[in-house]
Amino acid sequence: MTEAKKPYRYCIFLHSGSYDRVFQAMSITNVVLATGGEVHIFFSYGALKRLVKGNTDKVVIEGEAASFKEEIEKNLNRGTLDSISEMIDIAKRFGRLKIYACTGSMAVLNIARNELIDAVDCSMGLVAFLQLVKEADQTLYI
Repeated sequence: MTEAKKPYRYCIFLHSGSYDRVFQAMSITNVVLATGGEVHIFFSYGALKRLVKGNTDKVVIEGEAASFKEEIEKNLNRGTLDSISEMIDIAKRFGRLKIYACTGSMAVLNIARNELIDAVDCSMGLVAFLQLVKEADQTLYI
């Protein structure tokens, strides 16, 4: 009898809340999931603010020209770009995505668990997430 192959694992430390960076993390996530992998995303600081109900799809861009924000908004309005909440919904349908809210960031930013969107699987500290990273095939910091 052959043993079932474990999906490859990506762990993502998502620190930035800039729309383009969160969008990129979700794009990578959906490709990994579509190709059979599993993804664990640790949202901290600016990225964690995106998980607060009502903030997920706000177009906040860090360190780019105002015209870049305008292009993102134009493409969202046209429907040529998925919103972050749509990308999270797509990823969740694969069943191999786990989203974690950093408890340290929650304390610093005074964010309660009930303020977060339903897509968050659980809150955890950095030490617990590093245990998942130990078994990761790839780890990204965005």
